[in-house]
Amino acid sequence: MARSVRLWVTAVVILLAAAQAAAQMGAIAVRAKGTQEFEGDVWRASEDVVITYQDIRIQCQSVELNRVTGDIKAEGDVILDRGPQRFTADRLLYNLKTKSGTFLNATGTAPPSYSFTGAVLERVDETHYRIIDGTFTACEQDRPAWDLHLREALIEDEGYGRFKGVAFRIKRLPVLYFPYLLWPVKTERAAGLMMPGFGYSERRGFYLGTRVFVPLGRSYDTTINIDWFSEKYYGLGTEFRWAPTQGAYGEIYAYTVRDPNDGVWQWKIDGRHQQEDVLGFRLTAEIHELSDNDFFQEFENDVQQNTRRYLYSYALATRSRGPATLNLRLDRRVTFLTPNDVTQHQLPEAEIRVRSNRIGQTSFYWNLISSVNVFNVDRGGDLKGTYARADVFPQISYTLPGPTWMTVTPSMGGRATWYSSRYTEDRAAFDETPISRTYALGRLDMVGPSFSRIFNLDNDKGTRIKHLIEPRLVYQYLSDPGDDMNLIPLFDEVDSTPITNRATLTLANRLFVKSRKNPSAREVASLDFFQTYSFSDPLSFGADGKTSQKSSFGVALRVVPVIGSTIDARASFDALTNKLRSTSLSASTFRPAYNVGMTWYDGYSATTGEKTSSQAQVRFGLKKADFPLSFDVHIAYDVHKALLQQQRYGIGWTGSCWGLRAEYRDLKSATFPARDYRLVISLKGIGELPAIKGSLGR
Repeated sequence: MARSVRLWVTAVVILLAAAQAAAQMGAIAVRAKGTQEFEGDVWRASEDVVITYQDIRIQCQSVELNRVTGDIKAEGDVILDRGPQRFTADRLLYNLKTKSGTFLNATGTAPPSYSFTGAVLERVDETHYRIIDGTFTACEQDRPAWDLHLREALIEDEGYGRFKGVAFRIKRLPVLYFPYLLWPVKTERAAGLMMPGFGYSERRGFYLGTRVFVPLGRSYDTTINIDWFSEKYYGLGTEFRWAPTQGAYGEIYAYTVRDPNDGVWQWKIDGRHQQEDVLGFRLTAEIHELSDNDFFQEFENDVQQNTRRYLYSYALATRSRGPATLNLRLDRRVTFLTPNDVTQHQLPEAEIRVRSNRIGQTSFYWNLISSVNVFNVDRGGDLKGTYARADVFPQISYTLPGPTWMTVTPSMGGRATWYSSRYTEDRAAFDETPISRTYALGRLDMVGPSFSRIFNLDNDKGTRIKHLIEPRLVYQYLSDPGDDMNLIPLFDEVDSTPITNRATLTLANRLFVKSRKNPSAREVASLDFFQTYSFSDPLSFGADGKTSQKSSFGVALRVVPVIGSTIDARASFDALTNKLRSTSLSASTFRPAYNVGMTWYDGYSATTGEKTSSQAQVRFGLKKADFPLSFDVHIAYDVHKALLQQQRYGIGWTGSCWGLRAEYRDLKSATFPARDYRLVISLKGIGELPAIKGSLGR
């Protein structure tokens, strides 16, 4: 009886003490499977202890809790969860009131996807924690593919990590060392020092680049990069991005390099902008400018860039209403030629296009192209100047009534163009005397008579094949625009006036297949025979001065055995000698996991029949969604000259928290041959690092 009274008294004391602690600190939920005891304000427990307080949950094997101060000493498989964060440790010294403390031999997580370890992890306050002798990574494996080994770090929730004594490691092998590193640790964009880039160039030597990312608000940010080369080259660049409103975004990149040989700074600017609604117009714009065409060859490592022969910048505003579209354009094109570059500006162009539109309730349709331009042209020497042009080009068409197996559509129109200036007689300069040009044109499109036959295959799939024979005739006529056509300033296709009076006849054979499984007919093959006849100027010329009004005779075969795979074979025969002029064969297959392509071209002398050229290209690419390895190959070989014109190889690997892509290029046939490489590393939580690239000579 006395023992029972003592147990009840002890329980009441414990409940009163817990109530007093709850009144002092708020509700604390505690439980433990093992022993529990009170000593004054201190509660001790062991075995699968769980403490819950506000948004904090602590698990451990033994604990000592001061109910008044909120101090906790926990040991053994310690886990602290708070919101999306989790910390583990061998030992924990923590205060529930300040929500700060020290973890020994700890691990932790930080949004959006980072994890870290530390011999000592100190939770300084609500938003900051310190790591001593630890690691930091976005990988989830026990042995991460990459991490940062830290001597010390101070990290702020949704802020920055300030790391000291940092070693960037791959599979725990140190690769780079940074005495200090500022790293954004937040789900939103944040300023920070980004991973450096490095490489080697035959001309500029070893390269080291640093990048700093700076957000300038919710809608703007910039990245600044500084490059150093061992051969005393220096580079400075910035990328500025913006998205001020929904449907409006753009970016501009400017970069300059100092050439120590002549002390000149070479530069380039690339930018683009797109906006869905500007006073009812859709606006797109691009700018591409540079100080010297040599910039492409010397400072670009992309084959598409350093082999290009022109620059094109423009701003285009487009607005449509019904069948009509109004285009307002400014543009600038620079074409790199020897000895003089050609520069052409439109300042500006206003163009109206009306697509094919029915006239009332009739079967007649009309369309229109009309424009007003101001041009500024510099073709070198004295051939430079500014002039205006006005052009109108209406057309009307009508499809004649008739049987379904034959369609006849005649169309006609006229074009009138006025120029404020003309070429001089020697075409070497501009003469400010206006000139105009008018001509009429007509066209007849005739399809048929068409013949077809359907074959029912004797199989369980109910397959049916349709063979369609479809002759096509296209006749085009363009009247003589006058005797002053050599004086017309040339800018674009509007100014070209080829006098045309010719007809093209095509005999088309088409095969269609459908079955019960695929009831929609699919074209699986076509075979076309075609040739053009001119009623005015000859189209073929022989070595002995002979001419023919006929063009080369062409044959084209296209086979689509399955969707995504195509075989295309073509041949042309000379109209005078009936000998081969050219043959080509191409085949391609595109699948979700891979693609394959091959092209073979042969050219022949129409006089002797000898082969004059032979080139082959092969490409192959592999990229499967659930397979880490990807690679692609592109090889161009001149069979006639026995010259491997170019080779491009790329291989990539995608890991759980990292990616690697290596590229090699050997270009022999271009104006500026090159052999170079490029290595790109991407890390989860970081993104793509600056490319490691270099030149292996020319």
